[in-house]
Amino acid sequence: MTYKKLSALSGILIVMAAFLVNSCTKSSSNPTSTTDTTVNLTKGLLLYLPFSGNIADSSGNNNPTTAIGSVLTYDAHGYANNAFGATGNGERVIVTNNGSIKFDTAYSLSFGVMVNDNRPEYYIAMVNPTVAKGVNFVIGSVVGPTTQLAMGTEDTTVGCEGNATNDALNKVDSTGFIPVPGAWYNVIGIYHKGLIQVYVNGQLISSAHSTGSVSNCCQSSNIVIGAWWNQDLQSLNGKLDNIRLYNRVLTPHEIAKLASNYQVTSNSIKPAAQTGSGPIAN
Repeated sequence: MTYKKLSALSGILIVMAAFLVNSCTKSSSNPTSTTDTTVNLTKGLLLYLPFSGNIADSSGNNNPTTAIGSVLTYDAHGYANNAFGATGNGERVIVTNNGSIKFDTAYSLSFGVMVNDNRPEYYIAMVNPTVAKGVNFVIGSVVGPTTQLAMGTEDTTVGCEGNATNDALNKVDSTGFIPVPGAWYNVIGIYHKGLIQVYVNGQLISSAHSTGSVSNCCQSSNIVIGAWWNQDLQSLNGKLDNIRLYNRVLTPHEIAKLASNYQVTSNSIKPAAQTGSGPIAN
């Protein structure tokens, strides 16, 4: 089963490629200590998409961005052109790595998300979207038994020109976390030397080890917002906001800070994150 088929998402939700000559090199070799009480949300920031009237990278690294379709919409507070929005019809943003996106043993991805329905769909991926190679990470809703949030990543064993593999060890589901349509959540995915952790609204809901200890980072890969690769988009029907990618592990205090700022519903009611066993307290 490969990523080129929707059924593959339930068994993989991530594949990756190895460091070849054209692969990324690390930018920060030592992740931040989890005992660090400081909050520095600019340290190690590789990409930041706040969607504040445009799709520009606001990290200071100026990675080029390209919109496919009409992608700006109302955010959770009702402000126009302040969030990424898609209808499941292929709308997406392609972020081209200008050489500033570099990591190896550690990275963190944080974003706000709201889905309009419960179905398999991709939120964010790092891949060469033309050929579905050089995959690093993918996060989205996967086939179940129920459709649930999942994240995966690959190490450097496939190669930047290799096809996606079907390594079940590299898929981390969210232990039954099912996003409620219309509710906003802060989701944080962290990779550190093979350990993958997923947080929702500041709470750890999934932790598992993938194979290998070095994440794939191919220079030819793009960050795809709202989809995955061009021939099998499985694109998002919903919204994304405040997307941040770091070359390090976020500290517990930083995770809490990002969760405290997660988008709420437009009527100011804070949504309860749902799992298979009940709500997650915020």
